[in-house]
Amino acid sequence: MPFSKEDVANLAKTPRCPRCDLNKTIGHALCRSCRSKLPQNMRMALEKIPNKDARTVSNALRQAANYFSVHFQSVRKFGGGKKR
Repeated sequence: MPFSKEDVANLAKTPRCPRCDLNKTIGHALCRSCRSKLPQNMRMALEKIPNKDARTVSNALRQAANYFSVHFQSVRKFGGGKKR
């Protein structure tokens, strides 16, 4: 689902992170905590998004969602995240 330029502008203005509902800095797609969990090459496309192309931001959000899903799923498969 590609975003329009208006969708990217609205995402940049929202005060909450769409992934974890923590406060985020205006102008970024994710909060600092979520961005820090991503690899360096994925972070750049999710920072200062009002200046970027809507397609670039859309692709970066999709890649970040896939990364979080696969990364944390693999951690859980090896017993991480369980309270003992």
